[in-house]
Amino acid sequence: MPTPPHPIFDAVLLEMPIAVFDLETTGVSSSKDRIIQIAVVPVEDGAVSDEGWDQLVHPGDDHLPLSPFISDLTKITDADLVGQPSMAEVALEFDALVGEKVVAGHNVAAFDLRFMRKVEDRHQLELQTDYYVDTMRLMRKLHPDLENHRLPTCAAYYGLEVDEDGLHNALVDTKLTADLMLKQFEELSGKGVRTFEQMLGFLTA
Repeated sequence: MPTPPHPIFDAVLLEMPIAVFDLETTGVSSSKDRIIQIAVVPVEDGAVSDEGWDQLVHPGDDHLPLSPFISDLTKITDADLVGQPSMAEVALEFDALVGEKVVAGHNVAAFDLRFMRKVEDRHQLELQTDYYVDTMRLMRKLHPDLENHRLPTCAAYYGLEVDEDGLHNALVDTKLTADLMLKQFEELSGKGVRTFEQMLGFLTA
């Protein structure tokens, strides 16, 4: 007997519960580097929650000290990470917040989800990482001619306020990504793209 399609495919983008998230890390390699901050902002019924969650993460002594580049970029120092919980602990909090929600992020497929899948492997966890919205991928499809598809450029396109000095803080980036995503959903709706399945079709058309 064929497996019925997952109910998420019929979900309306502007109505479905989404957990927008962002990571700060010790570097760009999901195999070699580790997470040092994670943030989640819930979105439901087309509204961004005022309640965001973020947590610093101790990456393990073998991943400290942080490089000057990472500390300068994220404003996170080695001292900030002393006494913070490990990713094994933080992943359980992340799982409780996300549950079965669709996850979302900017460049989430190429970056954040790769790190989270390594977390799953290392700590024998099953997190919801299969169903996601990537706002960078959406922007590349919606507006391929933008000068670039970095988060501040995409946000500015829709007239969103961008705090350049605050970027590369996971919670700041997550809230901005959530606002960007809703603007994209509104634009997609105007094109007749209203459900999660229709969004996937739009991306591959």
